Amino acid sequence: MFPNFNVRLSGLSPTKYYQVFIEARPTDHNKFSFNYQTKSWIVSGPAETESNKRIYYHPETLLQGSGWMRKPISFKTPKFTTGQQEGNMIEIKKGQKYVLVLHLVEQHDDLNLPNKCLEFVFDETEFVTVSCHQNQIVAATKMNRNGRITQSATSAEILLLANWHNPVCD
Repeated sequence: MFPNFNVRLSGLSPTKYYQVFIEARPTDHNKFSFNYQTKSWIVSGPAETESNKRIYYHPETLLQGSGWMRKPISFKTPKFTTGQQEGNMIEIKKGQKYVLVLHLVEQHDDLNLPNKCLEFVFDETEFVTVSCHQNQIVAATKMNRNGRITQSATSAEILLLANWHNPVCD
């Protein structure tokens, strides 16, 4: 995923364990296409049925609060797919708009108690998925960022709609 999504957490209990993961949450029920004449995204129909497999667990999850607060948390390796999800991947649909949501789940020692969960929505991470063969700019960016990808690749890539910032949860 580029650019990287980085967050810094504070205020956690140093000895409690937490899971951290991101979700690609649909922003609406529309499908979009890019209009090259107006250089803008336009609604091109209803969204496809969404999958419930839009979560990527941070590779270091389950970790104590002290570990999460020690340094910024980087989500630089999430994999997105428009096909069947395999392993720790986020399944997305082409032409749909998403926003990244950070989930922080505090694990209880007592399995009878529910876990506490906080969500942080980062509106500045809004993106529309496109296929590389539909957009030459995305295809070129994909080739420059990942030498293993060929021109014939068909997986979805992300085109950001807004300026990307490195958000911080404090």
